Amino acid sequence: LENEHEEQTPSKISESTKDKFQRAVIGAVSFQRGEANTIRRVLEEIDTIALKRTKEGFNEVNFTIGVLNCLFISYVFGAYPQHLWLLYFVEGAYMIPRKFYNMWNAKPLNQALYYLDFCWCMNFTSMLYLALLIATELVDGLHIDDSTRETFMKSEIGVNCGTLMGANIVLPFVAFFFFDFNTKTGVFF
Repeated sequence: LENEHEEQTPSKISESTKDKFQRAVIGAVSFQRGEANTIRRVLEEIDTIALKRTKEGFNEVNFTIGVLNCLFISYVFGAYPQHLWLLYFVEGAYMIPRKFYNMWNAKPLNQALYYLDFCWCMNFTSMLYLALLIATELVDGLHIDDSTRETFMKSEIGVNCGTLMGANIVLPFVAFFFFDFNTKTGVFF
């Protein structure tokens, strides 16, 4: 009985068992160091991305303005649908030139030719037509008859609510960020 007890004491542990234990401890310490280095690199990358997003305009103010703008558009659409075109025109007069400026100055490549895309051409046509409607009200000599207005508005609704809305539904990877001016402009128009 005493012999069995003596074999299990720490002084009687074989050298191979000690080596295995030491290798396991060293392996665990190395794993922890490697894990700590990986976590440190991930956190540094997150900080880099956060600085980039902050530089692009991601902050509380822009996010709040974006969310409030979506709520305001929804309210105007529900309460005053006949005036939604005016909101579209006013916001477009600011957002489209600002987006063009951002696209023109994009790095590493200029992105201004994206405005030749079908949806942007249709938006420019809509903006031009809405400006023409405003001009007809301000200038006495200009007049657009009701059948022309109706035809144009039906075609605009067909293109914007049909083709473009379908593209947004089919392409779920198109992101919408309230803070990013470029995606906010793209989704709004």
